[in-house]
Amino acid sequence: MQLLEHLNKMLEYDPKSPMIFNSGHFFILFTFFLIAYTLIYKRKFVVSLFVIAFSFFFYYKSSGFYLLILAFTSISDYVFALLIHKEEKLQRKKLWLFLSVGSSLGILGFFKYTNFFLRNFIEMLRIFGNFPLVESYLKSQPAVFQFTFQELIQSNFQPLDIFLPIGISFYTFQSISYVLDVYWKKIEPTRNFLDYAFFLSFFPQLVAGPIVKANHFLPQLKKPINLNKTEIYSGFFLLIIGLIKKAVIADYISQYNDIVFASPENYSGFENLMAVYGYTLQIYCDFSGYSDMAIGLGKIMGFDLGVNFRFPYQAFNITDFWRRWHISLSSWLKEYLYIPLGGNRKGKTRMYINLFITMLLGGLWHGASWKFVFWGALHGIALALHKASKPLLDKTFPDKWFTKAVSWFVTFHFVMFLWIFFRAENFGLALEIVNKIISDVDLRFFIPFVQARSTWIALLSIGFLTHAISYEMNNKLIEKFVVSPYFVKILIFMLAVQLVIQFQSEDVQPFIYFQF
Repeated sequence: MQLLEHLNKMLEYDPKSPMIFNSGHFFILFTFFLIAYTLIYKRKFVVSLFVIAFSFFFYYKSSGFYLLILAFTSISDYVFALLIHKEEKLQRKKLWLFLSVGSSLGILGFFKYTNFFLRNFIEMLRIFGNFPLVESYLKSQPAVFQFTFQELIQSNFQPLDIFLPIGISFYTFQSISYVLDVYWKKIEPTRNFLDYAFFLSFFPQLVAGPIVKANHFLPQLKKPINLNKTEIYSGFFLLIIGLIKKAVIADYISQYNDIVFASPENYSGFENLMAVYGYTLQIYCDFSGYSDMAIGLGKIMGFDLGVNFRFPYQAFNITDFWRRWHISLSSWLKEYLYIPLGGNRKGKTRMYINLFITMLLGGLWHGASWKFVFWGALHGIALALHKASKPLLDKTFPDKWFTKAVSWFVTFHFVMFLWIFFRAENFGLALEIVNKIISDVDLRFFIPFVQARSTWIALLSIGFLTHAISYEMNNKLIEKFVVSPYFVKILIFMLAVQLVIQFQSEDVQPFIYFQF
């Protein structure tokens, strides 16, 4: 009886505990899934249905019946892409494109930005409502309109109870890129609906990326699935590394980070500074850990999802940082926003403006809050300034180790500074943290801090030190794991499981990027 109850709990959607990769329930279900997958992977039609069904079930366990939005997007954009490809008249093509992109962005906008726009609309009414011209205009309107306006600006805005479906920003962008590629004749649309549903709903990358391009993924569906040991073991290694990054490092150091960011005024400047260093590592380990797990799961199943992180904190400038951080999103923004805006083809001034707009909207993509807009805007300004100053900097400063060290230090701490605004609940708390760090840092706190939080410091140090290895060395480690004896692989896996058990918090912590 208890077994049936437990099984029923595993199959039902629990809004308080959505399914995520680092949960025991997922690994149990994935084990059964993988056993069945290895038995049927050579039968294309059957395996497509099986993977799509599991992907939709996984999404149901993550977001409940909001899986209907995923189903609608799958069907509508599949049809719109075919209509765009078939249509010869340009105006009709544009109409289908508008309906496709408009419906996708409309759905995303409703769930993600409704409260943001309503709140700011009411604030604007309060500001402009006192202007003489506005007041005189209102007096000329019917009494009912005047009453409604006054009620609106005098009311306390209560956010609407709108649930944000997990991963909607990711699969919406992925679907839009497919339709745009068809419109621009970069690819031909797939006529097999199962292939498109597979591409859009593939569960490893469904809820938090990577945002996969159709021209990279769809051709893989045309080939026989090849489950070779090299890819399976490298995928298994990435799965282990991702789990350690997330469940051991990110989740543990987040406990201290969270309490400081919640009330920075109660902590010293040094403690605030340590929390910012902590969050800088936390968000990297959390998000790249998810990406490693997603890419690893894909490899185990015979699919390549690309690379999403390339040791971003090794960057020597802000442009290099965005070539390394969340590569699939930065590539999407470049290809589907920056280049259509004109890119660098219309002069330097226009290029700087395009960079700013792209990063501004990239910030808004992360969340419906002015803090994300601010974060994106400053990244946009930094990118524009780097592009503008690069010729002068290259001439003035020689390419020596000291110059590189300074460039790295400045880039890293600029990115870290902006994470304050990304993480803090509001501008007030962010500015409080900045003020504390500037005015109240006392290095005499270092020894007591290390003594009080030795495990936290150890994990922070390990996280940053392992991030310092080269991309080539990382690949060599994967290669060594692939050729290692079975008992070594099992030993590493058991060690990883033991670490997760040792450091896990009471509740399984969701990935940071699930909220986007």
